[in-house]
Amino acid sequence: MNIYTNKKKTIFRWFILPWIIGLLLIFLAVGSVTDMDKKLKPFVALDNVSSEDLYQLDLKRSYAEGVKLDENLPLYTRGNDNSVGILLIHGFTGSPYEMHELSAYLNSLGYSTYSVRLPGSGTTPENLNEFSYADWYESLKFGYYTLKNSCDQIFVAGQSLGGLLASAVGYYNEVSGIIMLNPALKIKDWRFRFIPLMQLFNNIYKKSDFDANYAGYFYDVWPLKGMYQLYLTQKYVKKKLHDFDPPIFLVQAKEDEVVDYKGVLRYFEKIKAKDKKKFLVEGKEDMHVLTLSKNSKQQLVFNAISNWIKEMSNVRQ
Repeated sequence: MNIYTNKKKTIFRWFILPWIIGLLLIFLAVGSVTDMDKKLKPFVALDNVSSEDLYQLDLKRSYAEGVKLDENLPLYTRGNDNSVGILLIHGFTGSPYEMHELSAYLNSLGYSTYSVRLPGSGTTPENLNEFSYADWYESLKFGYYTLKNSCDQIFVAGQSLGGLLASAVGYYNEVSGIIMLNPALKIKDWRFRFIPLMQLFNNIYKKSDFDANYAGYFYDVWPLKGMYQLYLTQKYVKKKLHDFDPPIFLVQAKEDEVVDYKGVLRYFEKIKAKDKKKFLVEGKEDMHVLTLSKNSKQQLVFNAISNWIKEMSNVRQ
């Protein structure tokens, strides 16, 4: 009888109990997800601050965080006129560098552009673990008002995480259109769903396929607490899709190695905006960061973006 009882205790202790504890931790971690709507709101009005002063404040914020490379600093470039300004938001573990070529292209067409730097980016991976989704969102007010105070219309474009944040800017603030480039609405890696749990036990996870040519501009690791904030941002956007009102343009690569394009399309169909359009990019090479010159479809993507901006800005004149 004792042998039988001891065997049951052993099975419970070493096989059943760990599963119970694991499931409980997952439940607690997932249950800790908060509704972003309780924390995000329209930007505080900065209409009375000049565009140049706002830009200088944003630069000082970056220097204070320890940004060393000029390519990782926010970049404000005036266009030939004051008709259209475009806010550009980079992705997770990236920096303003990834949007510079798009910025230069749009500026060559006469548009003003502002490439933002999300807090924790362009410094060290550990810094990205120190900021929340609310910090990322609030940091965008400098670029937003730099353009708003000098342009008649504002468009906001973001890549991956930046695409999610672009939608948040458009949801809470006045914009003429939202451009989402490979938005992180559905991540391919099955482990992403366990980020609420993983980030409790580990801070950094090494990337397996990092391109050393971009060292200094992109992190070669995944900061997991920062990734948890990406997880929260994704949850927020999914909840708000049916309320989106501004025109929205989706640019999505079918062979995106990070984002599940079919999943993104399913969420895109839920958007209730009257003016919405998608542009699918075909290709087999590295397709997640569409704005870099290594992407053979870069010019095709740039042309699609500029054509849509021209169409939408003409409608609203």
